[in-house]
Amino acid sequence: MAAALPEAIRDGIARLPDLDNAALKAAWRQAWGVDPPKAARKGSLMLGIAWRWQADHFVGPNPELARRLAALTGQRVDASHDYKLPPAAASNAARPAPGTRLIRDWQGTRHEIHVTEQGYLWRGKSYGSLSGIAKETTGTNRKGPAFFALRQTAGQKAS
Repeated sequence: MAAALPEAIRDGIARLPDLDNAALKAAWRQAWGVDPPKAARKGSLMLGIAWRWQADHFVGPNPELARRLAALTGQRVDASHDYKLPPAAASNAARPAPGTRLIRDWQGTRHEIHVTEQGYLWRGKSYGSLSGIAKETTGTNRKGPAFFALRQTAGQKAS
């Protein structure tokens, strides 16, 4: 039988529909440690906040995740620490180092991307993410890191 949620969490979830957008965004920041997605609607914010509260209660810190996040942020592993990754570290965790050159052949054309301090440079234009370049290249929404073979996608084997 599953453990019951504490009354404080149940009450907090029940009050979420009564919050205005500013209060929901503040609750998201407190729950996740980062700003909410810009286009998130009220329902999505409420679901994300409620999910995070329940996950924190039932699952708690994951020791492997804690070790990896601590290594990325230069912190030492401490079971009492809240291992939410700061936004800058989260966005740069799997990002290639500035000066790296990424090359991708797509439909007979070679695309060369230069990693800069601010993002990525492709065909003389700056981009904040590889996904933007992947979309420009293919004409469809693609996950940039997977398109440029920086991350495995489902079905790929590690080599």
